[in-house]
Amino acid sequence: MSYRWLVIIGLFSGVSSTAMWVSYSVGIMLPDMKTELDMSPAQAGVLGAMSWFAMIVLGIPIATIVSRFNARLMIFASAVHMAVFAFLQGWAPNYELEILFRFVFMMGFVARQANAAMLIQQWFAQHEVPRVQSFITVVMGLAQIAAVGFLPWMLIWFDGWRNTFYALGVLLAASSLLWVFFARDNPEAPVRPHQAPKERTPLAAIFRYQPVWMFGLATAFCIVGTSAFSVFWPTFLTEERGLSLRMAGFFTAGIPVGQILGALHCSWIRGRVTARRQQMYLTGVVCTGSMLVMALVPFPPLLPLGAFGLGWACMQVYPTLVAIPFELPGVRPREVAVISSFMFSLFTLGGVIGPLLTGVVQQATGSLQTGFLVVSVIHLGIFMVVFASERGLPSLPRVARREALLAGAD
Repeated sequence: MSYRWLVIIGLFSGVSSTAMWVSYSVGIMLPDMKTELDMSPAQAGVLGAMSWFAMIVLGIPIATIVSRFNARLMIFASAVHMAVFAFLQGWAPNYELEILFRFVFMMGFVARQANAAMLIQQWFAQHEVPRVQSFITVVMGLAQIAAVGFLPWMLIWFDGWRNTFYALGVLLAASSLLWVFFARDNPEAPVRPHQAPKERTPLAAIFRYQPVWMFGLATAFCIVGTSAFSVFWPTFLTEERGLSLRMAGFFTAGIPVGQILGALHCSWIRGRVTARRQQMYLTGVVCTGSMLVMALVPFPPLLPLGAFGLGWACMQVYPTLVAIPFELPGVRPREVAVISSFMFSLFTLGGVIGPLLTGVVQQATGSLQTGFLVVSVIHLGIFMVVFASERGLPSLPRVARREALLAGAD
């Protein structure tokens, strides 16, 4: 395996996976944290939503700032920053400092996302970006599954949530050292010229490219539905379908398993469609059918299939979507970082709205199933992608092969 895959993408995925463990830790640690920090239910909800809120608020400004600097060094700085604030989250003596430290921790998490875009652009050709994104998505999916499986054991091994945060801080510090020792800049990458006084700002690129908005908003509609099921479906299975909590967790695990396989299938599907919109159509149809199965079908053996289909359909298109900022005509390296962060903020906004809307509908109607049906209808907004223009974007493999054959015939 080449250096760029083993070290650059491998080590970066290691840093990102450890950071994700800290980001996802609240759900597992919350029962102990509520007692020790004397949190109300509302405060616990705010703490749980802080990671999502920070990603929405900080995405664009952080990307605009960090895109000025060397991506390799900024990933090191981000990892050190996250390690420090992982330790501080474990030390926090009260709720106010805990939530403050978590918000500041997410600054490093968001900076890592922006730097990744610039690093990929430095080491990989444009046509390789979807495959790189598929690999990173698979690793992050495995990290998500591992977080759910191992964090409860870490709470036991390290005797509580505070020591668990300290242990995660040590892992982040270790990954930052590995990164600074082994990662290097691509000597063959073109040197970026200093920004001229009248050069357009990276922020303006968000408004210059129509596909960014259309594909970003369509995906946000999609994630409204998928995030709602990811959060509330275990509760629905135990309360409405009479399953045990262990069985509900087993069924729900079909979502991340489907996501991993979906990311692996992305390149195969991308090679068989003629437009990016067609991958989105596939996601819209399969996700909608899967959600209806999960909400309406009372036959338990079909439920994990619905969960698997939801995860698979959501992620089979994701690497294609996050590759779009790299493929835009005339886009510059700093603009790629800002556009990537903007699209990620839209995805995150859908992830926040889905559970909130489902909870509101459940409280108003007394039915979690009704909440699922509402977000399933809103999810259909994904089909707004029919209006997305792909003009200027490179041809997908199937179209490129056809064009090459026609050119050879001439």
